[in-house]
Amino acid sequence: MKTLEQRFAIEWAHCDAAGIVFYPTFYIWFDQATERLFKANGLGYPELEHAFGLTGMPLVETGTTYRSPCKLGAEVVMKTWVDEWKSRSFLVKHVINLENGDVGLEGFERRVMVQPDPNAAKGIKAVRIPDLVTERFVD
Repeated sequence: MKTLEQRFAIEWAHCDAAGIVFYPTFYIWFDQATERLFKANGLGYPELEHAFGLTGMPLVETGTTYRSPCKLGAEVVMKTWVDEWKSRSFLVKHVINLENGDVGLEGFERRVMVQPDPNAAKGIKAVRIPDLVTERFVD
């Protein structure tokens, strides 16, 4: 299982008036981390579209368990990995650890890979995830 690890400082723009990370910020970080994880494995959005005709990886479920507050000025480490592959969906997990090693939060995203479908109500349809995609995440 390949894991993306990012280190960064919590800045004012990430926080609410109390100096704690405003919860929607975590979802931005999750989305960015998922994209970076795929890109690090040679599967950025342009590559997914060119090689497999995939036009995105929309969310179908998300969640977060908050353990310790992530505060202004803290240095954190965020780890991201694909925890589960199914035929048409996959589960990405995220963990943010604080400087002292405590878990700040644990989050997840369930996503699908889609292709255009003019007959579908939303113009896209979930498709089987190509084996060549999942193989990129094996150590």
